Amino acid sequence: MSEPVQRTITKIPFDVRAIAEIAAVLESASRPAPFQLPGGEVFQITVPAGEGPPTVMVTLWPTIHRVDAISPAATVVFTDVAMVDLVEGVEVLFRRRTGEYLIVTRGGKVIVRS
Repeated sequence: MSEPVQRTITKIPFDVRAIAEIAAVLESASRPAPFQLPGGEVFQITVPAGEGPPTVMVTLWPTIHRVDAISPAATVVFTDVAMVDLVEGVEVLFRRRTGEYLIVTRGGKVIVRS
């Protein structure tokens, strides 16, 4: 029987400084979105799906505490994001202060718990 893999979970505030760390966990690069907010930056990350086409486009709006996740199956607009949990090698959880969260996995799955 093999030992369970130990994963590091890092909790950080959802702000501009979190963008690079979110992209790293999702094995992608962030880039400025083709649109911006007055007085606030907007970023996009395309999550790869192994050898196939990208599966999720994540748009990060740290100034207004919003994350959009667009996948082939659903479009999720998640607001009031306060914290981010970075699960090493697996996923990113975008958490509201009220406990609900949006998960984007490294494999391109989008999960909402609200």
